[in-house]
Parts: sequence; structure tokens; C-alpha cells
Amino acid sequence: MHSQYDIILVGRGLANLLFAVQYLQRNKKLKLLIIEKQKIIPKRYISTWQGPGLIDLKKEFGLKKEKSWKKISVSNDKEYIVRKTAPYEYVSYEYSKNIRILLSRVLKYNVDIIYQNVKSITELQDYIEIETTKDSFKAKFVMNSMINENKKEIDPHMLHQYFVGTEIKPNSSDRIDECQLMHFTKVRNAIQFNYILPFAKNRILIETTEFSKKIDFKKLQRVNNQLIKKSKINFKEMGVIPMSTKLKFQRTKRVIPTGIGGGFARPSSGYLLIRTAMWAKENKDKHLSEILFSQKKVINFLDKIFLRACANSSQDAQKIFMALFKAKNIHSVIRFLADSATIKDLINIIIISPKKIMINALFK
Repeated sequence: MHSQYDIILVGRGLANLLFAVQYLQRNKKLKLLIIEKQKIIPKRYISTWQGPGLIDLKKEFGLKKEKSWKKISVSNDKEYIVRKTAPYEYVSYEYSKNIRILLSRVLKYNVDIIYQNVKSITELQDYIEIETTKDSFKAKFVMNSMINENKKEIDPHMLHQYFVGTEIKPNSSDRIDECQLMHFTKVRNAIQFNYILPFAKNRILIETTEFSKKIDFKKLQRVNNQLIKKSKINFKEMGVIPMSTKLKFQRTKRVIPTGIGGGFARPSSGYLLIRTAMWAKENKDKHLSEILFSQKKVINFLDKIFLRACANSSQDAQKIFMALFKAKNIHSVIRFLADSATIKDLINIIIISPKKIMINALFK
């Protein structure tokens, strides 16, 4: 164990490890330290789109999928939309399994890992000093995935995407080829929907998600419990993703924020994995002093309007999603959701979005 490093990664999450996999391939001699507060890697699922024109997560990073679907559904109490998405597929990855895959690749290099809490990060002129509960380390650069606890000060009107998921062993399941991406339910002052991923006939993830200013896990857990009924529970997951276009990447000379804390999560959807992977690949040949994360201006503008619509009316948000997934060119919608929209795709998104709702959200 050294006391001085070229890079210290604060956090063992996807953002830091995806970056390390790419960067160490080009910079094999760097000394790197990973500081993680807990040794146990939590089990949960993270999903995204894969297909033509999108970054290949298996090829670039060696990620292994749990299952993929080329048929999705989006519905509410009045409509049920089923779309075939080929050649694109909605892919789910088990988080702990893929963190171990990435760690095994990173630890082949000159990398140490410790399990301690970070007490302070102090940036000085020529180096960074990190104090943990047991030790002190210095580095030229730090990649910090810790989340700013003062997000409300940045955006007091911020919505949260928070969720409760339960993987169950059902009595039977006939539709394992179809992913229920969203089934909207009626609630006051929030957008709520259920999300079902059938991995196998005896293993299904049922998740309840809400977009809301207030976080109420007890309420969401009650809704989720009604869906799983008396099924055998394999495990539970829960989490919160901030939804705001004001949470931006702001680095200093030597500290590089990553993950949700770096503004990597897509404000309108919470999609994090594919954005992070694209960022890691785009920055693999840059010097650490040059690394940035830049949001795409048109996509960020459309996200801003969407979030205003969500804040104005839960019904308006439903109408936007239903319009998108009814669109004739579903591939344009998928590339838009995956942060890889062409100019033609963006024009299609603007055309198919409900005009009155979007205009009201823009000026309200």
C-alpha cells in the first residue's frame, strides 16, 4: 500500500470503474487507489438500450447482460401500447456481477483498493489530500463519486425519481419476452408507474417508481407490496435519482466529479449507464486535466421542458410518454433516450411530442 498515487477513485461504482477500464488500457503505469466505504456489493439491476449506433457495453467494457427484450409495453388505464424494437433491445445488467467484472479488469494494473470512509478531500496547489477514518493519502487527481447532499440548494424545485423494486419467484409467468417499461397509475401530485422485467418464468423484477418533489418510500413500498402479493421474494432494491438540468458537471483543477454527483444521470429518465460509458470512452485518451462531461444542449433543453411538464401535471407527463412510444419511428425515440439522437431524430421527437403541453411547459 502506497501513500501517494496518480489517481484516487472515491467510490467503486460504475462511473469510476468504467472510466478506469478505458483509461488504464492507455496509461498502464499509473498508480491508482480505489477508496470504497463498504466491501459488500449490493445486488440490483441497471438497464439501458443497446443496438446500432449505440456504444457496445459488452465489447467496450466486458459487461454481461442478465436479459434483453426486443418487445416492450407502455400503458395506462386507457391504452396499452406494445412495440417491437429490433434491431434495438432493452438490456438489463445485474449490478454486483458487473462491478466484479470491472474490478477484475482494473486490478490487473497497478491498482490498490481499501474499504474505509472518506472524512475529507482537500485540494492544494500541487496535489489532493484525502483523509479516511484510518489513513491519509495524496494524489495528483481525484475522481469523486460522492453525491452532494445540498442538491436542494442547487435546485429547490427538483423532482426525484425514486423507486422500490422486488425480485420475486412467481407461480407462473407467460410473457417473459415482453418488458413492461411503464404502466402508469393515478396518484395525486406525482407521476407513478410500475416497471416489470421478466428474467425467467421463475424470476421477475417488479418495480414501482415515482417522479415527485417529496420522497415517501413507505407509500411506494405499500404499492409495490400489492403487486407482489404473496410471491416468494428473492431480494429488494430501492434508490433515488435526482431529476434536474441544474445539476451540472463542475470540476476543479484536480477533482473530477463522477456518476450522479457529476451530473451524469439523464434528467428526464435517470438513465446513467450508457451516458457514463460514452463519457469514459470519449475521455480515455485525454490528460486528466482535460477531462470534462458535457451535456448535449438540445437534449438538455428538451429534458428541461419535460421536467416542467412533469411539475405542472402528472397527466401531461403521461401523455408525453404515451405519444413517444406510439410514434411511427420508435428507433428515433430509442436513440433519443440513449443520448445518441441524430438531428433527424431530434426533429422527429419535436414533431411527435404533444405541442400544447410542451409549449405550456416552456412558458409557464
